[in-house]
Amino acid sequence: MNITELKYIIETAAAGSISAAAKNLYAAQPNISKAIKSLEEEYGIQIFQRSAKGMTPTREGQEFIRQAQHIVQELDALDGQFLHPGKRRVELKIAIPRASYAAHAFVRYVNQLKDASELKVHIRECNSLEALDRIVRNQYSMALIRFESQHEEYFQSLIRLKHLESEPLMEFQYRLLTGANSKLVHKDIKGYQDLEGYIELIHGDDRLPTGDYVDAFKLPENANSKKRIHVYERGSQFALLQGLPESYMWVSPMPEELLNRYKLVQRECPWQKRVMKDILVYPEHRLFSKEEEAFVEELKKERDSVSGHC
Repeated sequence: MNITELKYIIETAAAGSISAAAKNLYAAQPNISKAIKSLEEEYGIQIFQRSAKGMTPTREGQEFIRQAQHIVQELDALDGQFLHPGKRRVELKIAIPRASYAAHAFVRYVNQLKDASELKVHIRECNSLEALDRIVRNQYSMALIRFESQHEEYFQSLIRLKHLESEPLMEFQYRLLTGANSKLVHKDIKGYQDLEGYIELIHGDDRLPTGDYVDAFKLPENANSKKRIHVYERGSQFALLQGLPESYMWVSPMPEELLNRYKLVQRECPWQKRVMKDILVYPEHRLFSKEEEAFVEELKKERDSVSGHC
């Protein structure tokens, strides 16, 4: 056994096939196949179940890979401390929904990386199905996904089917977000009908569990909305809310710091019955790196912060 062989099986488990692992590691497929066979013979176990669909770890293989991940992480830590003292290499790929608290947590996390000698961090805001697909294709190491509580069974089934794991992060009801100079700040709002005539901002690429794009008119909050603007990135939505006093949008709880910075106000609307859930998703049996653990910690701190002043 050597460290290269362990990295080969870890990547094969993550990628789901030898060919994909070879592509990700810039290695020759025969070398990876030979490494897997060598380890299986050395330890007398079958690490992978081979099929037309790819490579799936067996029960023994799952535990073997878990231990291998731990060994590789410890060796990387030793290299960083003794072979390359003073150097810190950080690599992270995460997907998040359009959640201000998650974006804010990411900023706080990156602020901790000022001493890194090498930084390769990717963050993508996307819908839940795209996020899951990127994890399965090994493009991202983890994702924060969002869905309506009534669709939880669908998403959990999909997560299991794709050999992923999840843990709950936050459950909430959408809040109404508008500019500080909007009439909606003090308007008595008892239902969606009281928003008629105002301009609603909607994320333009939301999708249903079926994969179809949402028909905004079928959602309850849009039933009376005849004025809508579809936005596709965060900067536009904040600029529009600031510049259009008659505009609003439905959002997850936002950090107070961002509300003050962009001169926005969020309002709770108890009659708004849609319950949303944010959950963390990652490859099955994956051990988080120290960098990933640090980001999740910041995410939970931000979650607690926005929940505390709900």
